[in-house]
Amino acid sequence: MTKKQQLYYLLEGFIDGRYDVQTFCNTFEDIFYPDIPKDELTVFELLKFKTLGDAVVRFSPFNEDIKAYPGTYCTETEIENAIKSTYYELIACKSE
Repeated sequence: MTKKQQLYYLLEGFIDGRYDVQTFCNTFEDIFYPDIPKDELTVFELLKFKTLGDAVVRFSPFNEDIKAYPGTYCTETEIENAIKSTYYELIACKSE
C-alpha cells in the first residue's frame, strides 16, 4: 500500500469510527513524516495533508497544556474538525 493509499485509508477509518483522535494523530505522523510522499500526491492533496499535519503535530490530549499555552496546542474537537474538513475536501475533489 502506498503512503497516499495509507493516508486515505486513515482518513476513511477515522470518519467510519475505527480510530480515535490520538490514534489518528500518531498514525498520521508515522505515515506522513519524516518523508512526505510528495511524488505520490497531487499539489492539492499535498496542501491539504500538510495543513492537516500542521494541526496533528500540535494535538494535545491534556487540558492543562491547552490552558497553559493558548493557541499552541490543538484540542480534540479542533483535530476532529480538521480531519473531517480534509476528508470532505479531498473526497469532493476526487469526485469532480
